[in-house]
Amino acid sequence: DLMAKKTRKKREPKPESQYLLLRRRLPEDIGGKVAFVSWQMLLLLLCCGALSLCTLWLSYCNFSPMIFNGYFEVPLIAGLNFALPTALCLLLFAVIGRAWIAYLITAVVSLSIAIGNYYLVQIRGDPLHYEDLTCIREALAITDSQGYDIHLDVRVIMSLLSSAVLTVVLFFLSRWRLRFSWPRLIGLALACIFAMNVAKYCKNSESEKKTKYYKYIDTWSTTQIYSSRGVLYSFFRTAMYGNGMPEGYKEAQAAAEYARFTDAPIPEDRKVDLIVVMRESYSDLSDLRCTDGSIDFSCYDIYHALAAESMVGELITNGFGGGTKDTERGFLTGNFKLTEWRKPVNSYVWYLRTQGYAAEGAHPFNGWFYNRRNINRYLGFQNYIFREDGLGAMETKEDTPIEDDVLYDQLWQMYQNRDSSRPYFQFSVTFEGHGPYHVYHDDSGGRRYVRKGYGTTDGVAMNNYLACVAKRDEALKAFVDRLRSSDRPVVLLTYGDHKATLGKDVNNYTTAAYKTYGMDVSLGNPTGFQNHYSTEYLIWMNDAAKEVLGMDPAGMTGPTISPCYLMNVLFKTLGWGDGPAYLQLMGQSMDQMPVICTKGRVFLDGEMLVPDQYSDLPIYKQMQINSYYWRTHFFYREVQ
Repeated sequence: DLMAKKTRKKREPKPESQYLLLRRRLPEDIGGKVAFVSWQMLLLLLCCGALSLCTLWLSYCNFSPMIFNGYFEVPLIAGLNFALPTALCLLLFAVIGRAWIAYLITAVVSLSIAIGNYYLVQIRGDPLHYEDLTCIREALAITDSQGYDIHLDVRVIMSLLSSAVLTVVLFFLSRWRLRFSWPRLIGLALACIFAMNVAKYCKNSESEKKTKYYKYIDTWSTTQIYSSRGVLYSFFRTAMYGNGMPEGYKEAQAAAEYARFTDAPIPEDRKVDLIVVMRESYSDLSDLRCTDGSIDFSCYDIYHALAAESMVGELITNGFGGGTKDTERGFLTGNFKLTEWRKPVNSYVWYLRTQGYAAEGAHPFNGWFYNRRNINRYLGFQNYIFREDGLGAMETKEDTPIEDDVLYDQLWQMYQNRDSSRPYFQFSVTFEGHGPYHVYHDDSGGRRYVRKGYGTTDGVAMNNYLACVAKRDEALKAFVDRLRSSDRPVVLLTYGDHKATLGKDVNNYTTAAYKTYGMDVSLGNPTGFQNHYSTEYLIWMNDAAKEVLGMDPAGMTGPTISPCYLMNVLFKTLGWGDGPAYLQLMGQSMDQMPVICTKGRVFLDGEMLVPDQYSDLPIYKQMQINSYYWRTHFFYREVQ
């Protein structure tokens, strides 16, 4: 009897609150059930609405606050940025059964995206994309070691605080604990249907067209276009197209197009050694119009002397102040849109190995950065040396960028130790020029190139950069002189990955110094856009290579291109024939569309076009298809 009483006591439900809206279980009567469920849903929706307002508040970043008004002038923008977290929250509520937990998880996910985008735009000028989540470690490392000025401001603090308060409110006011029963299954089904329809609508092009509202933004800026639609909606679309599969892609048709071409060999009598150096944040600013007399560009004298011996061309990259891996891997693979890889992927490195080339390189930073240790192996490199492998052992601090002269010594040593019976390919990336450049502290070593306004933050940043340019060019010259003296025919290709971020002010973290000195890097006109994303490439040869190839590149002008076409230019310049099948596919479009910038511009027949003008063009769609097929079907297993 005593045991039975204890069992009955345990099974007896706890007394319910006298207040209907604080009850944990559904009332028995229909009217009570309707009121109770309505209250729970209303409370949850109100909290999701407050969360979406916080994300929209963060969405316009450091652009015009009027963009926030635009979210409500086009109600669909606010609606979709509300629907996405609400769909997630309702799904979690149906699965977990506790409103406050469902909301807390939704808030963590939503605010992580919004705050991550908020700071990324301020630091790099680029919005957050789904693929950036694979580089969180790199982003945190470079933020910590390179001195980016990140602090919690009012918008971030208030957004975090409000979500914390609403979580507590739900904990005390939404006490309903869902039991596993058929009404809960119905609720889960309805939540799934709602979420799937929200996702489907956000993914299609109709929603993109209806959320296009450019009243308060610069339409030349893809970052502002991203912000104008709200961060949750814009980020969701990057996730939906994260695998890069283009619309209308059919594998059989892509395979048939690729099968029209076959890899052509490099002529044996033209196989010269090839050394490629991609230079961190290097660009010739003397090409930009500058306030008269404000800057002494003699810092580029060594570079200009090398350019006089070389073919010189312009690259239009996909990044500003960042995006090194994009320029790097665009050249190595010929892809204009990239992804992360977890297995061997087609590249021109693999092709060169089929032609008997040894392939190696070095980078004076850690191998985990951009996952280079793994990905460079997937790209076909047989040997790649990083900081932890002993490169720059004399450096005393882990976060100190290894200088270019140390890297060039390593590259020369590797070249000297190569297998001389084989042609040689070396690709390396420098690190010394990595920003940001100090705006208060003089790092110039006594070099002075800024003549006016040196005492300002913009003047200090600009002078630090130009002094670094001169120092790095001296190291490059010493390396070139070594190659010049070599009896082996060797070609050097060197190019910059992107422009450096320079200067600092309240409204613009990255381009202030350029503007101060009259350099047009704005995104509001074609010239500014091109300046913003441009760097240069040089193709230089020693005397032995000139003799073998029967040509001298001095004085030649190369085309203005995207990095994905740089190998095409190199093959044509060296007379290496048709090259790999994919190179031939790229060659079909290069003459007509030599620039494809993922920031929303292409050059087509000499004219700069915006997405609305080129996104539906057959040549652009076919390039997307070719690129996707090339990077998802590996063809070089015989040389693994």
